[in-house]
Amino acid sequence: MERRLTSRNVSLDWVERGDQNGDITSTHLIQNTYIRLKLQYAEKLRQNWVEQLESPNQVLEQLSLAACLIELWRSMYGAVPATEQEQSSKSTALFPGFVDLACGNGILVYILLMEGYNGLGFDACRRKSWETFPTEVQEFLKERIFIPRPFADVLDQGIGVEIHTGDFPDNTFIISDHADELTVWTPIMAALSSPSSPLPFFVVPCCSRSLAGSSYRYPPPKGANGDPAGKVDDDAIEQNLQPASGDLRALRAMKMEEKTERGFLNSMIGSLAAKTMSIAEEIGVDVEKIWLRTPGAINMALIGNRQQVTRRWTENLTPRDSQTKRGQGDAVLNKISEVVERECSKDGGVQLAAKLWVERTKILHQGQGITHKAN
Repeated sequence: MERRLTSRNVSLDWVERGDQNGDITSTHLIQNTYIRLKLQYAEKLRQNWVEQLESPNQVLEQLSLAACLIELWRSMYGAVPATEQEQSSKSTALFPGFVDLACGNGILVYILLMEGYNGLGFDACRRKSWETFPTEVQEFLKERIFIPRPFADVLDQGIGVEIHTGDFPDNTFIISDHADELTVWTPIMAALSSPSSPLPFFVVPCCSRSLAGSSYRYPPPKGANGDPAGKVDDDAIEQNLQPASGDLRALRAMKMEEKTERGFLNSMIGSLAAKTMSIAEEIGVDVEKIWLRTPGAINMALIGNRQQVTRRWTENLTPRDSQTKRGQGDAVLNKISEVVERECSKDGGVQLAAKLWVERTKILHQGQGITHKAN
């Protein structure tokens, strides 16, 4: 049964945990945390809003996601926000750290840092809003271009700007919120950073991109379109399934259909999520789909490696550097190479895909690209 994550009336196994008497704790943890964050941060963030291409409603969406992550991390690591540490023996010192890919306006990073969770945010283009945050927050917001390691390995020269290749320390929690071209790369990044024990991640899918970063609509997963054979040809998928211009009735019907499970899987975002899950599972990364009810337009997210990390963290286990583990890591790396080569074939191969990626990210770096996290 799929779990349902909401910012109100939450009922999830990872927030329903027994106390000493075996009772279930409140199912309104995310709601309560969201209300607290909203009261504490929303008004100031709205007053200081400087982004021209994004709506101030981004504030509420980011507060809601922050509440989700805080409660997720509470259940995974036992870490609590700074405001609760005085009443608890636990602290955010237990938390291994996060990285927010394509952090955009930086609000999510700001909130999480202020709540006591250590981490970083990256984006290809520095944002005006970063300057509105305290100095101690700004130093953790980095303007860097992401070049996937498989691409960096085949590029024969530098690109003239600061980059990162997605190689993060062990146990780092990856946030990929509306990260567009980084969405499908996220589970690959998690596995490349730690092949024998992939990093955990939280993905909110948005615009659909190929591994080369070009706009691409993935076909729905097999069976999602009602075809008993479940066969869908990548090349036969129509890249723009919007109704004819001015056909509002058809548009409303399509939006209603997307609210169903089958309709969602047939949507662009649903197909992107399914593709991301498929790649994750192919390279040995466990992933769960959850449903969100946030102020944003996207109502679902993917969580990677939650159960394994939670079990290892609660039992205070560390990945063993054994021959078996090294062998498993080598197998993961080989599988990643196969996946990258296959997925890049539609863009002319890995080397050409790498060049296309660099060209596009340079445009983003110059501030001419798509604005992340825009409604």
